Amino acid sequence: MAAEGRVLWLLGLGMAACNLTGARLGVHFALKRGSRFIRVVLLCVVIALVVKLAYDQFA
Repeated sequence: MAAEGRVLWLLGLGMAACNLTGARLGVHFALKRGSRFIRVVLLCVVIALVVKLAYDQFA
């Protein structure tokens, strides 16, 4: 798609903005609340992804 010159620039710009915002929020929370908080959040996200994948696979 990009090799043919058909690039969705607006979508890419939105994704970049969300990526930047998420990174800044992550750094803010990591510095403010510490690594224990980040570890708990990461564990919750991983568990949610495992549950979603299991549901998609077996439901």
